[in-house]
Formats: sequence, structure tokens, C-alpha cells
Amino acid sequence: MPPRNRTPRAWPAAALVVCLGLLWALPAAAQEAETQTAQLSTHWSMGLTAGSYTPSLAQFNNALAKPGLVILQDPNFLIPRNQDLPATQRDVASPEVTDQISYGVELQWQARPRVAVVFMLLNWQGRSTINDTITMALRSNLPPVDVPRTARYNLNLNQFWVGWRYSLFDSPGKGRLFVNLGVAGYAVADLTMDALLKVVPDEENPIDLNFASISSTEVHGTAFTSRYGVGGEYFLTKHVSMGFHANYIFGEITDFRISRFFPSGFSELPPIPPETTNSLPDNVLPSNHELPVVGEQLQTATVTEPREAVEIVSNPNNVSLDLRGIEASFMLRVYY
Repeated sequence: MPPRNRTPRAWPAAALVVCLGLLWALPAAAQEAETQTAQLSTHWSMGLTAGSYTPSLAQFNNALAKPGLVILQDPNFLIPRNQDLPATQRDVASPEVTDQISYGVELQWQARPRVAVVFMLLNWQGRSTINDTITMALRSNLPPVDVPRTARYNLNLNQFWVGWRYSLFDSPGKGRLFVNLGVAGYAVADLTMDALLKVVPDEENPIDLNFASISSTEVHGTAFTSRYGVGGEYFLTKHVSMGFHANYIFGEITDFRISRFFPSGFSELPPIPPETTNSLPDNVLPSNHELPVVGEQLQTATVTEPREAVEIVSNPNNVSLDLRGIEASFMLRVYY
């Protein structure tokens, strides 16, 4: 019987090669996994921003600057009427609300090598101030006086976004370029309108009085917003970077309502003499404008004076705040 041909068994050699490969690959894989875990654990970061934001505020700024277009709840427009103080002077033409430096805080979580979740808080304050002199009629036993007035409009705007940040270019430890997608945002606006009057004795005011009176209207509103833009950062060290971003913000506050009203008072005036029967001067005119009520919508209107001592209010419109504009900031970020 002829002997059978036996094929040499190759599996022991193959098994040996596989084992050697695993011994070489497992430490490398473990090291790579450890590196990725360490990277993810240190990819929480916080940044501080400072820059510029230019919201449109078109309707509100138009109401401040345009003669004959008044904000009905503006305490400057609601100053008591008299024949020497028509609506055109009470409603002082104020400059547009100017932008101030915006400040912000960012909290970032690096979910993937190129994708991060960003929480952003931005604060911006705008201001408009103008000074003039108006004629006030205080009481029947006192002559009209010229009173310095300061009209102030302060707008405080806080915005919060949650969004994505995707890196178009990423060089670990050196820098990156990214796009911002702030898809979910919320804005809170608080407006304060002040009318500050200060009676001071001088050559033109023969009365011996020195006091100030201020009236104020506060307005509050909220809205949903979004922002989209680009930016980049450069690593100064392993845990510190400097960067810059520019975003365009979308949003409009249409529900803008009175939250508080403080009427002016003249508590420091001397008491009315007993022989005086009328506490108001002859040139004081009755007011046909209602005082602000908490909860009502902030409104503008056109005021005309077809004849002396007559004011007609027409075309009332609700005031909205247009938040659309460019926000650009420098950033200092710390990685933990």
C-alpha cells in the first residue's frame, strides 16, 4: 500500500504570526485610545470675548431722531405742557443709540475632533444722551423758569446661544479655522428712558430754588435669535489660545412692554401761599396724553399741532427692536 502524501500543517506558524501581531498592535491601540480619551477629557474650555456689536434698531433710532415722531411713553414727551413748551420741544431729537464694547463668555465642549458644542452669553449696552434747556411753569406764585434737561436712553441687551462649531481646518496644538452655527438663541432687552430736570438759581431764574426731578420709564422684551459666522484661534500654549470671530445675528423683539414707570415730582418746592387759589400758572395746558401703564406695548405716534395749544396724536405703532447686525470679538480661551 503506497504511503499517503502528507501536507505540512501551516496553522501553527500562522497562529504564531497572529499572536506576535496582537502583541504589537494591542499596546499601540491602547495608547491611541488613551490619547483620545485624554483629549476628550481636556476638551472642555472657557473663553472670554470683547468686541463690537452693531444691532440695527432701525425703528427705535428713527423714533429718537425724527422730529414729530414721538415715543408715547417717553417721560421727556410727558413733561407737563405749557404754552412755552410745545410737543416739538418736549420730544427732543436725540442721537441714535451708539454701540459700546460687547462682552461675552463661551463654554465649549469638543464632542468630536472637528465638532464642538458651544454655549455663548453676550452682553451689549447702547446709550443715547442729549442736553437742552426748556421752559417750565412750576406754580402760579412762581414765574416760568428755564430748566436744563438731560434726556437719556439706555438699552441693555443680553443674548444667549447654544450651537455647533465645525472646524474647517484643524492643526492640533497650533490652531484652527471654524464656522459658528448658533441655531438656538434667546435675547432679553431692558430699556430705560429718563428725563432729568434740574432747577438752579441764576441770572435768568430769579427764584431761589435748587432741586432736581427725574422721571423714568422702563421697558422689557424677549425674543428668539440665531447667529452664524466664522472664526479662528491660535494656540499660545497647550491650554491657552487667542482667537477672533465674526457673526451675523438674526432676531427681532416685537413684544416690548412697559415694566415700570416713575413719574417726576417737585417735593422740594416751597408750600403754596394761603392766598393762592390756583396751584398752576395761567400758561399751563391740560395734558391729553395718558401716563404709561405697566404691561402696555411701547408705541410711537405722529404728533401735530394744527393750532396753538392743540396736539393731535395719530398713526400709533408698536415699537420693535431689530437685533440684526454684525458681532465681532477677540477671544482668550483656556482649555481644561
